[in-house]
Amino acid sequence: MRTKLLAIILAGMLVGMNTVPVLATEIDTQEIGQENDKTTDNETSAGNGSNLVDVDVIDLSLHSETSGDFSAVYSYENPFKGKDTSQGVILEFYAKPTWEVHELGTIFAFNGSGEYEGKLYFTPGSYLGFNSAAFGGYFDANLFNYTIVKDYIKDGAKIRIEILPSGFSVYSNDELCYDQTILDNPEAGAGDFTSTSDFSGVLTWIAGADMLYLGYGSWWNAVGTNEANINLSEVNFTLKDGTVVMNQLHADKELVESLGGSVESSNGEETMDVELTQVEVEIFDINSVEYEGESVLPVVIITVVAAFVITLVTLIIVTKKRTYKEV
Repeated sequence: MRTKLLAIILAGMLVGMNTVPVLATEIDTQEIGQENDKTTDNETSAGNGSNLVDVDVIDLSLHSETSGDFSAVYSYENPFKGKDTSQGVILEFYAKPTWEVHELGTIFAFNGSGEYEGKLYFTPGSYLGFNSAAFGGYFDANLFNYTIVKDYIKDGAKIRIEILPSGFSVYSNDELCYDQTILDNPEAGAGDFTSTSDFSGVLTWIAGADMLYLGYGSWWNAVGTNEANINLSEVNFTLKDGTVVMNQLHADKELVESLGGSVESSNGEETMDVELTQVEVEIFDINSVEYEGESVLPVVIITVVAAFVITLVTLIIVTKKRTYKEV
């Protein structure tokens, strides 16, 4: 009987000691799994545009090219796309020149493709242009032989452009600069549109264009000739009824800084480094996951020692020789 009991106790001790490491492994695996889930969630939220930060001012002159045509630095999906623009749109911003005026540069440009092929843009020379064959043709306002007619930005100005079914108007610091009637003056305007044209097609086109570019996107993007030497801020694009579609500038922090520019936050100070570093991790590489947690090793050791002591005491008690009195 004593031998059987001893065997049972020893078997129980072995099972218990084998179970504890398994339990510890399960705990570690659960912790790693939870941390992997957190990592996946964070990577997903970083996703597209992880380097984009909100900014108040952007430098439209930045680019990396040293010859030929430069490429876009600030590009956005058209905020008016799919919106009801039939009553009109209003484009407001503050433009501050930083160097010489390139009248064929670009402050903003909407670009369309496919059935909405075309462009709508405004330049540092206060030139408003539109061109889309399927939506009425083209117009050039405040431009003569590709030169400035009148500079309304000067040392800096709050520009407001209103485009309505009946025409357009451009304001500088709340003063009217010109409207669609400028198109009737061959020394200040040109195109298929006149002062009496229906501009509803332009508004329809705006709702179908794909992209909005800042500092890029008109017909002219030549290095050294067509940069918009402008610091742009206070952007506010709305529908005629006041619905805001865009009032916050965004910039790719890493790209801007790589071009020698700086990124400013809403309080005018340089932003903290909020770039989320992209790390390629093997899907099943558990060793690549870093997490904070308490080690279960001390618990395992204490449990094993306690089990051993209890077993040893039990063995001593069971195997102790007893003396029985005869009755």
